[in-house]
Parts: sequence; structure tokens; C-alpha cells
Amino acid sequence: MNTRHLIYIILTGLIASCEPENTPPIAAVFSLPGTGDTTTVFMLDGKNSSDNESSYFILRYRWDVDADGTWETAFSTRSSYTARFSRTGYQKYILEVADEDGGTATAIDSVFILSPNRQVDILTDSRDGNRYRIVKIGENWWMAENLRYGTPVPCNTTQTNNDLAEFLYFNNSINFEKYGGLYTWVEANYYPSPALFRDICPTGWRIPSPDQWSGLFKTYSQPFGILYYFGVSSIENLGIEMKGYYKYGDPKNPMEGEFKDDRSGVRYWTSGFTGEDTTRYFTGINFSRDSWNFVQSFNRTEWIYHPLLLYIIGYRTPEACYVRCIKQ
Repeated sequence: MNTRHLIYIILTGLIASCEPENTPPIAAVFSLPGTGDTTTVFMLDGKNSSDNESSYFILRYRWDVDADGTWETAFSTRSSYTARFSRTGYQKYILEVADEDGGTATAIDSVFILSPNRQVDILTDSRDGNRYRIVKIGENWWMAENLRYGTPVPCNTTQTNNDLAEFLYFNNSINFEKYGGLYTWVEANYYPSPALFRDICPTGWRIPSPDQWSGLFKTYSQPFGILYYFGVSSIENLGIEMKGYYKYGDPKNPMEGEFKDDRSGVRYWTSGFTGEDTTRYFTGINFSRDSWNFVQSFNRTEWIYHPLLLYIIGYRTPEACYVRCIKQ
């Protein structure tokens, strides 16, 4: 071997040794949505995967949706895949990414598949024989229908502390009887005092506190489909429907109000209130189709005095909302 050939071999080796060694790609995956049921179509996406030596457009992807060692797809340049999952609970799936030099990497993630709440029973109100569907969510039993106990009254009739439970039908019509009753906060909570607490719910049941209502939604970050998770025949089976509420008018004419739209939202009372007696505000929970929030009475309360003795016998509130009860 002459000197020229020896130098060529040495230089070739040195150049080859300077070329960077191929590193495997970095696999990254996410799903939309992250939670659903067995009918939900999930979009599994690996577009955030990358490689130090290869262009994003050259990377290839394949999917093992059941995480059972069998690939549902061959390698392709398409970074996403749609899938349904037939089992409930956390379900893993696997993405494998390959670069142009044969390097591979995998990413494992999971979705949570909900199962419909089947802990359902019937509550019979001993006071009037009304029957309500109830569901157990977490550790608590909830009424899955709106309360309809008491006597319906026209919307221009003041609900007062007369030992009779009174409520409005939506749109002031018995045609909406199935929606349940719209109660003022005071009527629903029966003028509670430190010495005596009673509300309009059946024996052994109570109007939920704000904390009890909000505890229902800790599993689900907003925005989420209220009707999908908490509507009729939904995941949690709570039977919420978008049936509005009654908004009273000016405090001097509180009964001259209006029924709010029955398609875009609904309100329920909680047992909570804030403020002093002269400016007491009552807490309700408001649902739209994709979120919830607590609301308080915006109008200043107007006291109702006894016509002869002039002591306070109650007060009107700006809204009439639906009532659900929770088991004690």
C-alpha cells in the first residue's frame, strides 16, 4: 500500500468519525378529549414528536390502541389516529415514532372511559306521595328530578311564610308541571333560624350547600358538557335540564318579573346566604350548557311586615329557582 492510499484511508476514517451519531426521535402524544365514554371518538395525536436529525415531515408513526402488543396501524407519516375504547376506566394506548435512519421511540398515555351511573333508586315523599328518581354520586344520594312539593301559585302572588309550600310553574303554566316547582329561596328554606332549621325537602333530605354542589364537579375541569355528564340519561344521571328560572322585578314590584329562557340555562338554590338581615343575599347555582357558577340575588331584599303587629314575617327574593335535595 503506497503512502497516498494510506493517507486517503486515514482521512476517510477521520471524516466518518466526525459525523454525528443518529439519536432516536422523541415521542410525544396527547388525546382530545381526555375523558369520555364508550361512544366517544378520541383523537390521538403525536404531532408534538420530534427528532434532532430528521425533519418533522419525515417522521413515521404507528399506533397500538389497546396497548396489547398488536399494532393497529403500519408506519405512516400521518401523526394522528381516531379511536373508540370499549372498556371503562383508564385505558392505555401506545405511539411508536420512527426517523429516517431507523431510530424509534415510544410514548404511552391513557384516556379515562366513564361508565353510566347505575346506582339509581326511587324516593317517595311521604307528604304527598310524589316519587322521585334518585342517584348516588360519590358518597351522596341526590334527587335526580326537580322538587314539586307544595301548591302552585300564579307568578303575581307573593310567596309568604304561611306554613304552606308555594311555588311557580315555569311560564306560569301547568303545562310545565313536569319541570318541577320554582321556589323563592325563603320559601324553599322555610325561614331558617339558629333555633330551628327546616327546609322544603322530604324528611331526611336537605337542600345542598354550595360546597356540596361544587363537590359534584371536581372530577371535571371546565368547560365540559353539563348535559353530557349531568343531564338526562347522562354519565352521572343527575337529570339536569336547561329549564330556566324566574327573575323578579324591582324590589318595590318584585312579582313583576319574567321567566328566563328555558333552553340556555337553569338555576337551583343552595342552602347558602350571605350578609345581614337588611341586605341578605341568597346563593344559587347557575348552569349553562358548558359551565357552572354560583350566583347571588342582585336585588336588595324587601322585608314583609305583619299588617297589624308590624314585625318582620319574611322577605321577598329576586329569583325563583328549582330545588334539588341531597340525603343527610
